[in-house]
Amino acid sequence: MKLRFFKLDVFTDTPLKGNALAVFPNAEGLSGETMQAIAAEMNLSETVFVLPSEVALRRLRIFTPRQELPLAGHPVVGTWNLLSKLGVTERSEAGKITVMQELGAGILPVEIVFDNGEPASVTMTQGEFKQGDPISAEDQVADLARALSLEPSDLVRSLPTRTCSTGIRALVVPVTSLSALKKINVDAGALTKIYREQEAIGCYVFTFETIEKESLAHARFFAPDDGIVEDAATGSAAGALAGYLLSGGACVEGDYIVEQGDFMRRPSRITVSPRGRKGDVREVKVGGQAVIVAEGDFFI
Repeated sequence: MKLRFFKLDVFTDTPLKGNALAVFPNAEGLSGETMQAIAAEMNLSETVFVLPSEVALRRLRIFTPRQELPLAGHPVVGTWNLLSKLGVTERSEAGKITVMQELGAGILPVEIVFDNGEPASVTMTQGEFKQGDPISAEDQVADLARALSLEPSDLVRSLPTRTCSTGIRALVVPVTSLSALKKINVDAGALTKIYREQEAIGCYVFTFETIEKESLAHARFFAPDDGIVEDAATGSAAGALAGYLLSGGACVEGDYIVEQGDFMRRPSRITVSPRGRKGDVREVKVGGQAVIVAEGDFFI
């Protein structure tokens, strides 16, 4: 069997930056086991398989090298950028359209903005914001710091470390500075144990110190148990972070940029749009750009 696939760089408009993604735009007939095996072969943080849907324009199945995810940010942004280029959606010369997608997390809308007939950005509405109890015990904080090769003093104690989700649970960890982020060297086994105990799929470490002054935060994401030593851009975690900050009163409703990937030489810029107020997050949207960098055939 010959399967057409595309590779995109997401949350950037520049090839060889952002987060790489593989998309199979016509995956009808593939079993879940085959999809998982192909995702392992592609060895990217996520691979997307596009299928027909009876309840939406298309169904997206998203796989890491080791498991299927119900929702993810850069796969959705990249896939709908591609599908709009392939003519799956209607086009607007200079405007915005909304389509519905079927994910493991449910039926969710996607907004595509066009410029000169080409998709300029894609924004997804994520799932309901939820958060867990803070990690506050001194021994737990010390264990987490050690797992990141940090000192407990590198963690911001005035903000909670806790799991947050808009569809995918991430352990959100505030640190003091970009220098603290830069010196992180993950103990994969220790960190996996900590975030798995919180029923999260990874650890999203962030600081309010940023490279570009207009950005809200700079972050790094680690999911070693999924074979993702570090992710260049993590839309689901950025959405969870936006909900976390709005819920805690650290930002207000608005549109913000989260930086990621710079320490991997894959700079990514993720737009996050939390809606609501302190203690009441009504909605979180995540969006950005994408660029096609390759296409080819996969043989099985």
